[in-house]
Amino acid sequence: MDNNFIYLDHAATSPISNDVIEEINLTYKNYWGNVSSTYKFGVNCASHLEKLRSKIAQKFNADCEDVIFTSGSSESISIVFDNVSYKYQKGNLTISSVEHQASIIESNKLKKRGWNVLEWEVDKDGKINLKLIDKYINKSIKLVSIIWGQSEIGTLQPIQEIGKRCFELGIYFHVDGTQILSNGIFNWKELNCDLLSFSAHKFGGPKGIGILLTKNNSREFLRNSDISMSHEYSIRQGTQALPLISGIYQALNNINGKIFFRNNKIEFTNEKIKILNKFIFDKLISNNHIQITGSINQRLPNHISFIVFNNKFIPIEAYKIINFMSDNEIAISSGSACSSSTNKPSSVLIRLGLDKDKIYSNIRLSFNSSNKIQELDKFYNLLIECIDIF
Repeated sequence: MDNNFIYLDHAATSPISNDVIEEINLTYKNYWGNVSSTYKFGVNCASHLEKLRSKIAQKFNADCEDVIFTSGSSESISIVFDNVSYKYQKGNLTISSVEHQASIIESNKLKKRGWNVLEWEVDKDGKINLKLIDKYINKSIKLVSIIWGQSEIGTLQPIQEIGKRCFELGIYFHVDGTQILSNGIFNWKELNCDLLSFSAHKFGGPKGIGILLTKNNSREFLRNSDISMSHEYSIRQGTQALPLISGIYQALNNINGKIFFRNNKIEFTNEKIKILNKFIFDKLISNNHIQITGSINQRLPNHISFIVFNNKFIPIEAYKIINFMSDNEIAISSGSACSSSTNKPSSVLIRLGLDKDKIYSNIRLSFNSSNKIQELDKFYNLLIECIDIF
């Protein structure tokens, strides 16, 4: 990528770090064998795999067997939904009304199999209404699956409270944590959920590798007797991508900051992200031509979404601003990379109750520790130009 290019779309994907590439290449060179092979070289590869699994588990204060390697969040989500469907055949499933496309697709599959899918509605900030918890989490529910940090609007959901209720009723709770790790590492044992999925490419790792974090109770129902125990504890079939696994480990090493849970409040400690967030957020929120979308206070620290109004206070369509920024060597987006390329309005923005003239005008800005204040300042100055131009 051109050194002058400013990248502000880390929620879509992040540039892979040089040390991650080096680690991947070294693993391709030194451990290219099949980890399931029984001869010495294969055994050495299997041993290296388990060492990486152990080191990754330590990052999250997890047990080795908690870490299941997949191709990414979408496959992890598919594994969870498919196994719940297999275990119970039919039943009730709860998701939020602002889930990522991957969870929506899997939910629709279960609907076709006779499942009843309950969509937990959100308020105007995209946050679940906990007052309705008894309606959406009760003894009839077999699985609750909630996105932790919403990729389009950045809103964080109260997963600790949700997880506590699921635990009380013995309900499996899956969290889509895809957007979280760019903001810090969390303690898996302190997180009130049974399953959590994420992808390496969201925090400087390679594409095509992710992790499904599990716990004892959830791992048991994920096991498939038809899959060899040498393949991810009989949970995921296929030859493990050892070079990519080494890449995700190195990417995890590069993550700055921690995520703590204090009285059901989430605390992020990445100071660089905090500085960047305050700089640009203060500018955006003080401009009366800009409307923040999503929660003001309960949101991903590295994520800001908003609508821009021109001098006549008419919403500017997002594609105009995106193209203008691109012409000026800045990458931003209008929302989820999985859906922003279509002409369909965002279901997430519709669920927030936005007026029709605003649905196509949402802008998403997402950064990481590698970004600089000067880059955000350039972006904001160009954004002010958009107010006059469009």
